[in-house]
Amino acid sequence: MNPTQTLLLRLLDCALHGKTMPPQSAVGADWDALVQMAKSHHIESLLLDAALSLPEDEAPAGELREKWQALALNEMMSQGALAIQASMLTQALEAAGVKAVMLKGMALKALYPQPDLRTMSDLDLLVAPEQQQAALAAMETAGYALLEEEPGVHVLRGEQGLRVELHERLFDKTETGFLARLDEGTVFAVERAVREEVYCGQAWVFPPQEHLAFLLLHMAKHLITTGFGLRQLADFSLYVQKRGGEIDFAALRAQMRSLGLEGMLDALLEICRQWLSLPDGPWYGADMQAQGAQALLEDILSAGVFGKSSKERTRSAAVVYRSFESADGDKGRLLRALFPSARTLKAPYLYARRHPWLLPVAWAHRLFNYVRLRLTGRATRTEEVEGMRIADERLCLLGALGMRDGAQGNGRK
Repeated sequence: MNPTQTLLLRLLDCALHGKTMPPQSAVGADWDALVQMAKSHHIESLLLDAALSLPEDEAPAGELREKWQALALNEMMSQGALAIQASMLTQALEAAGVKAVMLKGMALKALYPQPDLRTMSDLDLLVAPEQQQAALAAMETAGYALLEEEPGVHVLRGEQGLRVELHERLFDKTETGFLARLDEGTVFAVERAVREEVYCGQAWVFPPQEHLAFLLLHMAKHLITTGFGLRQLADFSLYVQKRGGEIDFAALRAQMRSLGLEGMLDALLEICRQWLSLPDGPWYGADMQAQGAQALLEDILSAGVFGKSSKERTRSAAVVYRSFESADGDKGRLLRALFPSARTLKAPYLYARRHPWLLPVAWAHRLFNYVRLRLTGRATRTEEVEGMRIADERLCLLGALGMRDGAQGNGRK
C-alpha cells in the first residue's frame, strides 16, 4: 500500500475509536488524493476530526480544510434530518401493525462515536411478504411515493426526501456458491427480529447472531459483483467489538463454513485486527486461515462504496457474478455476461425479469445500448479490457477466499 492508503486506514481507526493521530502519520501522503478516496467510500466526514488531530504542520490546511469542514457540517445536518424521517416512518409502520426490520446504515449508526458521521443515503426495511401491501399502504399514507419496483424490493421516496428500500427478501438465489445454499427464510425470518433502541429511536432489528450473519452475507453479496468498501468494513469491525459478547462465534463460524464464507470471515477479522484495533476475543478462530486478507484489503480499498469507484470495476461485475450463476464455473463466462439470465438483469431491463419470454428483447436492448455508448465515446475498448482484467483479479480473490465452488485455485477445503 502507498502512504496515502496507509494514512486513510489509520484515520479510520482513530475515527472509530475516538483516538488522536500520532505525529508523523501523514509523511508522504497526498491529502487531496486521500479526500477523494474517502469520498469514494463515503467516509470523508467521519475522518475529519482524526485528520485535524494531527500536528498543525501535518494536518490538512487552507481551502481543502475549509471545504472538508463545510462538507462535514452539511452531512451532519442532512443525516440528522434523515434520522427524524426514519423515526417517523417506523412509528407509522408500527401503528399500522407492520413489523419492519431495520437493516444496515440506520441500524448501525449508534455504534459510532459520532453517529451522524456514519452516513447513509437510504433506509432499508425487511417486511414479510404477507405484510407488503399493508406496508405500502401505510407508507403511501405517510407521503411516500413509489419510484421503482424490482423483484423482491419496492423503492419509495418520502415528501421530505428519505429514500426507502422495502425488501420482501434480502438475497437472490444463484446456482452455485453461498447464495445457492442459504436458507434465507429460516435464517432471516422476520419473526426472529427484536425491538431495540437504535439511533432514530425504537425499531425492529435482528438479534446480534443473525445481524452479524447478515452483515457478512451482505458483504459477500457485493463481493461477488462489484465489491464493498471501507464503510462496510468499519460497520463489521465495530459490530464485532461492541456486540460480540452476545454472539456464539463457534456457531457463526460453522454457519459461514457451511456457506463457503469462512475464508472471507477470517480475512475480514485479520484486516480488522491489523488496521482497526479489533482486540482479542472469541471471534478469532483457533485455526484461522487469513491468507486472502491482504488481497481482500486491496480490493476493498479500490472498491469505494459498494464497488462503484470506476466504470471499469462496474463492468467487471457482470463477469464475476455470472460465474456464480452457473455450475460450470468459468466456462462461457464472457458469453453469459453478454447474454445474462433474466433474474440478474437490472434497470432498465427489469421487464425481462417480470416477463421472462421478453429476455431476447432485453438482450437486443442491451446490445443496442452498448453500441450507442461505443459510438458516442462513453464506452471504450480500453475500459472493456480493464474491466476484464479487474474481473480476473477478483475471481482469483474469490477463489483464494474459498468462495467459488469447484473452481481451480479455491483457497479453502
